[in-house]
Amino acid sequence: MQAVILAAGMGSRLNTMTGGGSKALVEIGGRPLILHTLEALADHGVGPVLVIVGHEADKLQEVIGDRAEVLLNERFAETNSLYSLWLARDWVKGEFLLLNCDLFFDPQILDELLDEPGNVIAYDSTSSRGREQTKVALRKRRVVDIGKDLPATSARGESLGMLKFDAGGARTMLATASELIADGHENAWVIEATRIVCRQVEVFGLNVAGHAWAEIDFPYDLDVARREVWPKIYRGRWRKLVLWKRARLGVIGIGLAVVALGGWFLNSRMGPASVDWETVDVEGGQRVTLAHYADEQRWWLAPKDSAIVAVVTNPEADIQLRLLHPEGATDSLRFVVALSVDGETVDWRALTSVVDTASRFATWTVGDRDRIRLSLKPGTHRISVTLVDGHASLMLVRVRQPVIRED
Repeated sequence: MQAVILAAGMGSRLNTMTGGGSKALVEIGGRPLILHTLEALADHGVGPVLVIVGHEADKLQEVIGDRAEVLLNERFAETNSLYSLWLARDWVKGEFLLLNCDLFFDPQILDELLDEPGNVIAYDSTSSRGREQTKVALRKRRVVDIGKDLPATSARGESLGMLKFDAGGARTMLATASELIADGHENAWVIEATRIVCRQVEVFGLNVAGHAWAEIDFPYDLDVARREVWPKIYRGRWRKLVLWKRARLGVIGIGLAVVALGGWFLNSRMGPASVDWETVDVEGGQRVTLAHYADEQRWWLAPKDSAIVAVVTNPEADIQLRLLHPEGATDSLRFVVALSVDGETVDWRALTSVVDTASRFATWTVGDRDRIRLSLKPGTHRISVTLVDGHASLMLVRVRQPVIRED
């Protein structure tokens, strides 16, 4: 599924906190808002993504990198969000998500939206009183009207600015946008086209009350996003991490038991043999020594966007990663690595690093070890590992491969 993010506006109501910068670049949890959105979409398999930029386009392009495609609205100062969406009319090929760049949300909302069939608008039934809020009117579950001018008494909640269209809904939405632009409504908001579409096709509401989110229009909204919404989202991610690690440890334990029993069985019938893991020398980065309890281990220091390349000859490779936490950072940080084999990207991994008090490297706080196991075709391969995003700019890497030795 494709996604379009509208990020061309100037965000003038936030000038006192941004100095005139783009709303999409305000930092929450130490990262630009646009990266939170792109990470949530990537984690849910949504893509490709198109970001419509205008104000501070160059800065946005630099932050976005190759995570999404970028389209410039050269007339951002004299047009509005409907015109930005209209610019994407030839890019959208079918069903798609439409998001405003000023939305900061719990990724669970996206999960629930994607599970819903048809055309869907996310709304919060606990919020519909403010004049600036885009309110939603429903009949049963169908959206019958939407807009800031709806009376609060007839509204069922506030729209988040996150919409999903199926193929038919997408065609209707883009055709409506084209008709409005042709009639001279270049300064209209997307919500005006949405209002018309809701009368032509079935659009349903998804109530996300109880999930953390914020639409960032004013300095107060940004303060709430940083002080209240981000901690709730962060705690939710932490709980998932703990549950995953517990489950992973159980699976690993079972796997180790099976391997041990299999090894004993083969050893008793085929003679003694052992499997050792050797650390492979790599290209790139700086070779360093990590102290782990009483052991000294060979690792490579890798800055962000600098690839570590290892040549392996075994069809199995174990990639080990440790994030270096910057001074003053919390004890749990997110980071993303890209993996390539023989020049072709095979995976992106979003990982969470927690402090490992048993490991020491210079004056750094060292994160716990994350491991990625690769199964390869027989032969020689070049494996590349790159830190591409996250809360820190340095990580430790080592690549290991098994070596079978006959005793």
